[in-house]
Amino acid sequence: MNVVCTSCGGPIPSSLNYYKCRQCVNHFVCQSCEPMDHNRACATFHTLDKKLVSNVQPKTDANNVSSKGSDSQQSKTATSSKPSSIFNSEEYLHNTLGYCGQCSRLVILDREITFQCNQCPNGFGICAECLPLMDTHHPAVHTFSKQPLSHYTNLTHDIYHLDIICNGCSRNGFNGKRYQCEQCPPSYDLCENCFGKEHTHHHLKYIQNPLLHAGNKQVLGLRTVAVAKTNGGDDTNWRDPLTGWTKSDAELVIQQAQQGIDNYNNRLQQIRKINEERKEEENRLARQRLADAERRSEDAIADAWRVVLRPSRFTY
Repeated sequence: MNVVCTSCGGPIPSSLNYYKCRQCVNHFVCQSCEPMDHNRACATFHTLDKKLVSNVQPKTDANNVSSKGSDSQQSKTATSSKPSSIFNSEEYLHNTLGYCGQCSRLVILDREITFQCNQCPNGFGICAECLPLMDTHHPAVHTFSKQPLSHYTNLTHDIYHLDIICNGCSRNGFNGKRYQCEQCPPSYDLCENCFGKEHTHHHLKYIQNPLLHAGNKQVLGLRTVAVAKTNGGDDTNWRDPLTGWTKSDAELVIQQAQQGIDNYNNRLQQIRKINEERKEEENRLARQRLADAERRSEDAIADAWRVVLRPSRFTY
């Protein structure tokens, strides 16, 4: 079992005991980090249970396998118990990621309360566990604001899928989740409102929004650089256990992610400009049609008055 300390970011050898958070699924602390102040300060929020080596060793006794079916089931269990890559995780694909500026722990922003410094220009954010440390680990004159979960939930949901048309409702550039058919070329897409109602005879896969993809990659790169300064030092071969990136890898990822973000924002601005121009043209045509209708009405009224006021040819 590969365990990574979420306090220092380093791998925990299988021969050593470690601590597992009772409330979190993937929060582990090595023996060296457990006595640290920030882990003791978070005891109000989390309970660390000590895990002994004997309790985590996998059972490999062949005598326990009684049949081929059991062997198959054991294989499936072993496969499912392997830690999945962060890049295949639901959090990376569906949620907005962040990381604590104090402990560098990865944070799911629409699931966990975070706090943002009101004075730091670069958006220094921390998790709830590290908030008590800010009295001594951050400038005393700085204040922190609680970030509501709804802000990040709406932020994730309101991202547009630019230039993508839902084949169910014909919405262009819809927001929310996008699903694409794996069998229909070149592209058959559904928005989250049409998914499950339309095109149910084929299998559809979830497609991550490119802005969410670039944003989460950038966060992982920034976190890797931060952790590398603490744990990697001058070792250029040091790799972040979470992403597998070196510091130079992460710096390149940050640049590429920023380019992806810039491309998205540039295209968004182009679409908005096109929509504004189209709307202005529609308004101009509407004003022209109104002016033409008013002129025709005036001409019709003038013609009617000319008929009424025309001198009669008959004499009495």
